[in-house]
Amino acid sequence: MVNTRILERRQLRAGRPVHRQRSRHRLRGGWIEQAGVATAARLRTSRHVRLYAGVVLVVTLLVAYLVVAAQVTQASYELARLQNRQAELLAEQAQLRYQEADLHTPAQVERDAQQAGLQRRSPAGYPAYQASAIALDAPIGQPPADRSPTWQRALASLIGTVSGIRDAAAGER
Repeated sequence: MVNTRILERRQLRAGRPVHRQRSRHRLRGGWIEQAGVATAARLRTSRHVRLYAGVVLVVTLLVAYLVVAAQVTQASYELARLQNRQAELLAEQAQLRYQEADLHTPAQVERDAQQAGLQRRSPAGYPAYQASAIALDAPIGQPPADRSPTWQRALASLIGTVSGIRDAAAGER
């Protein structure tokens, strides 16, 4: 039994062109599918395209790694430089604080005053003692609330107004 495949092989050996019938199937999916078919055909044409693509990918990743490593190294150098600068500034600040404290010592103030022509005078006298008007033995805070009945407070107020006595209940003027 002879099928079409066997016939095609025989014709290829004989050197006659094989006429294949084109399929009348229309590609569905439009230009995307056609582009995919064309790309697949191009990839089949070169056996080394995948190898080339792999090498390009590895080289690209290697270059990206080197760029990132260089940036990290540069950043670490910059960080170390800034830390050294901060240590220098802190030491300078401590030195300036020491100098400032030295300028405000009593001995330095007296030297500066003598250089400016100033002299210390002895006090002419001391102020005289004056008694304080504050009663130190008085209770602290507000006076206790008056708990007497309301009628007594009203009567004391009326008597105080008439007689001029400040506290009518106590009889004080």
